[in-house]
Amino acid sequence: MGLIDVLLLDLDGVVRHYDPAAAEAIEKGSGLPPGRLLETAFEPRLLQSVVTGAITRAQWVDRVAETVGPVAATAWATQRPSVDRAVLATVRRLRTAGIRVGLLTNGTDRTAAELAELRIAGDFDVVFNSAEIGVAKPDLRVFMHVLRMLDVPRSSVLFLDDAAANVRGASAMGMRAHLFTSASDLTDACKTYRLL
Repeated sequence: MGLIDVLLLDLDGVVRHYDPAAAEAIEKGSGLPPGRLLETAFEPRLLQSVVTGAITRAQWVDRVAETVGPVAATAWATQRPSVDRAVLATVRRLRTAGIRVGLLTNGTDRTAAELAELRIAGDFDVVFNSAEIGVAKPDLRVFMHVLRMLDVPRSSVLFLDDAAANVRGASAMGMRAHLFTSASDLTDACKTYRLL
């Protein structure tokens, strides 16, 4: 096998994107202060509960609604994300070349359904969802779980995430980890390890 056996990608901010202007528009339309929606939804303890499977996505939206109101919460929860087509093209090329490609996401109980709705579920060989594992990035236990399941040498896993803390966590476990800011970061990393 080559230098890299598995490419592991974060989902949100790498493969799937939400338009920040949409949240701003919802806040404006609902008379909420700027930033209130995301501040409420991503409050650390609440976020930790949903991404470790302690509460469902529906319960998460209900909690957000308690603060911002049901109209704003529903509008936020039903936004249509976009798929990064450049990232997806690279994923498909790599899989055709025999590289396993997976997702490692701090997700919810709805992640599998969301991937199916976006019609990209079949583009990944494996999906590691923190809500199913019970531990979320950047906790080292989630990376340990992934490595155990992949059953490949740590250094043969290439991981890209848009959060620096998650990149540090993967690096600490011996994965080859890179920060993602755009599709060109994925291309560059793949070239570095001679995947492309």
